[in-house]
Amino acid sequence: MSSADPADDPTALGSDGFTASFSSPSRRKTSMRRIRTVRLLAGAAAVATAAATLLAAPATAGTFHQDLTRSSWSYTDSLAPDTSHGDPGGSVPLGAWQDDAGATHLSRVYASFDLGSLAGRHAVVAHLYAQETDATDCAERNVEVWRTADGPPNPTWHRAPREIEKIGTFGATDACPADLGVDLTSAVQAALTAGRDRLSIELREPLSAEKQLAHGRQLDAQPGLRLDVGSNAVPDTPTQLLNDEQQCAANAPYPYIGVPPSTTLGFQPTLSAVFSDADKNESTFSAEFALWPVDHPDQTTVLTGDAIEGAPTAVHIPAGTLTGGVTYAWHTRVSDDLDTSDWSTTCYLVADTQRPDKPPTVTSTYQTGAWNPGGTPMQVTFGANGVADVAAYQYSWSSPLGVVDTRDGDPFDGTGFVRADSLGGSGTVSLVPPNSGPNTLTVASYDRAYQRSDSTTYTVDVRDTSPVVAVDGTPQYGSPVTVHLAPGPNVSDVDRYTYTVNGGTEQTVVANDDGSATVTADLDSPGLNHIDVRSHSSNGWISPVKTWSVTFDTSPSVASDTWPEYATGAGVGVSGTFTVSSTLPGVVSFGYAFDWGEPSVVAATDGKATIQYTPESNGGHALEVYAILSDGTQLSSYTYYFTVADQ
Repeated sequence: MSSADPADDPTALGSDGFTASFSSPSRRKTSMRRIRTVRLLAGAAAVATAAATLLAAPATAGTFHQDLTRSSWSYTDSLAPDTSHGDPGGSVPLGAWQDDAGATHLSRVYASFDLGSLAGRHAVVAHLYAQETDATDCAERNVEVWRTADGPPNPTWHRAPREIEKIGTFGATDACPADLGVDLTSAVQAALTAGRDRLSIELREPLSAEKQLAHGRQLDAQPGLRLDVGSNAVPDTPTQLLNDEQQCAANAPYPYIGVPPSTTLGFQPTLSAVFSDADKNESTFSAEFALWPVDHPDQTTVLTGDAIEGAPTAVHIPAGTLTGGVTYAWHTRVSDDLDTSDWSTTCYLVADTQRPDKPPTVTSTYQTGAWNPGGTPMQVTFGANGVADVAAYQYSWSSPLGVVDTRDGDPFDGTGFVRADSLGGSGTVSLVPPNSGPNTLTVASYDRAYQRSDSTTYTVDVRDTSPVVAVDGTPQYGSPVTVHLAPGPNVSDVDRYTYTVNGGTEQTVVANDDGSATVTADLDSPGLNHIDVRSHSSNGWISPVKTWSVTFDTSPSVASDTWPEYATGAGVGVSGTFTVSSTLPGVVSFGYAFDWGEPSVVAATDGKATIQYTPESNGGHALEVYAILSDGTQLSSYTYYFTVADQ
């Protein structure tokens, strides 16, 4: 507030938090008399120049400009002290003015702007704009802009919002009247920082000049007061933090991270995060990762790199940065052209520079160098071979071993792994060799940093335990066949079978008390048909696959008197025929092509059809033919070779 004498201050603060007017509480209606402009404009060009100067907001990379929603605007009148003039039209008085009766009024202008659209954003630039319609003195213009308390939406002279601080001034212009602009960047940003959702303002003449008609002016109600803000979204706090593809750990126990020796080739461990920004046009950012030993925060390593909005961004920790056995902390933040995010959650890791230096040991109930009967799962124990920090073992009947992936959780909980019973301890699994004959198990150990040892192999020979598969009668194409299943040798307590027909969906049939079972299969392949079967025993044994197969010849017969097969027939230009036939039911047509050209189709009657042909060249030719069923199935093809004679 001004320190002017309260007797001359029409905004002396009342006990209710609103300002009290010095004027009488007259409620009489008055008609406004437009203020006479005594200063003439230099011309229309001056107005255009002034408008261009005031309305051109600074161009800043990364800013988004918008006119904030004006939730209210009004003016007050000292001679109508209890009347609200909300959403005025035409001209809006500011300062001293006279009505048609010669009475002098004082007016102030109030507005409130909604800051909700700027939540989480940084106000880079903000300008308040107004347009004068009449003014007497522009050379000494000194219109003050005050931030006020959020008062009633349509204040009166007697009940006006409390002034809090002056935040700007509309100063002198060469043009008169003029387009006005004032920088309110600091005020808007201060409101955002304080978490306010509105900015309420007052326009008034200085107290020393407010009663002077020469300083009074009128504003254009259209567009009125306009607050243009150029803002930038502060980048979001980084998320999805990973230590070398392991989830960030903010609390103990901390993950161990493998660190290859600096003398070896290969990637060093990474730190990564996902960076985002509400301004989706901000496609690139600068990411900063800070890494330090927990016991020596003064030894911070800063890693930087470009980041892409919404995508994981990783930096490699330089070789030699991490020391084995040391616990480190790290966090990250991201900057766009204008703002920097908060630091992320702090993550912790323990560096491990030594992978298991010895392969694991393997012992089993199945012996190497001898035939094992099978039928019972083999018990296998893996040993650390003296490596103190072995945490788990990986095993597979196929080699090489798969690569571990920590992005979806701890791989030691997945298939093909068994945890050590203690750090550096052993692990035991029950396994079924997948094949008859030799089976080789490949095993490796892992430490807590998912670093793998060299592998060990363990080979066992297992006798055949696959089931017995037999079919009834002579199978025919397109007809179901009855299949009988029985346990193979060295197998007991078979409780079910799993099988597939021609590689289709796996099916299960429950075994009878004696271990046998019967199923019906549709043999619908025009060529090779096969049934693959495994037996399952109650003790966990799964037999190798037993395959039964049959091949059907579904190709048609082809004959020609004009061009006998594998012989020389009629010459070029001679028209002749080929007769094709099939004994299979359901044949509706035949597809054919000469010399592997474009295929054609001819309809069949009772499984037979005739193909017309007139050769255009002599020498060897071929006719490929196949039958087509009503559902569109194409059966096996037959190729008929013949020779066209020279003319």
